[in-house]
Amino acid sequence: MLPKLRADPSYLDRLGYQVSYNGRSTSSSSISWSSLSSTRSIGVRQPPGPKNALGQLKILFPNKHAIYMHDTPAKKLFGRDTRAFSHGCVRLHDPKAMAAAVLGTSVDEINNHIAPRKNKTVFVEKTIPVHVAYFTAWPNAETGEVEYFEDVYGRDKALEKAYNTTIKSRVGA
Repeated sequence: MLPKLRADPSYLDRLGYQVSYNGRSTSSSSISWSSLSSTRSIGVRQPPGPKNALGQLKILFPNKHAIYMHDTPAKKLFGRDTRAFSHGCVRLHDPKAMAAAVLGTSVDEINNHIAPRKNKTVFVEKTIPVHVAYFTAWPNAETGEVEYFEDVYGRDKALEKAYNTTIKSRVGA
């Protein structure tokens, strides 16, 4: 977002984001984005509501990459082949069903948590292992054919390099 903010410092203000600088609330237009050498002193938060990019809920799970699952107000994006619209997090097609499954409750109960439109943290009582995988090829269940997808994170090249290095080390041994 820095290039956008350097071109238009009021960008976050117009979108309704809450900004803090060194822990104090401020407007995004009052920050000299061009002269910042680090963004560590900046906090940006989008309050709950229908335009929130994370939708109505998010599911946090501990990981060093700050990846989490979340809803989206842009449901139409699920109809597109491209999936990388979320800065690396996982957009859920049916987040309320996922939240209900994780919390061991019903979708109606999840709706009750969301209805007041205020931030609410609900902790999971038991540990649930989470494994996030990234695939650029996947078999089509109907046709049996393998479908290939764009490698938006550039992982295939690193995998190919590791594979080739392994082959070379075995051949040389």
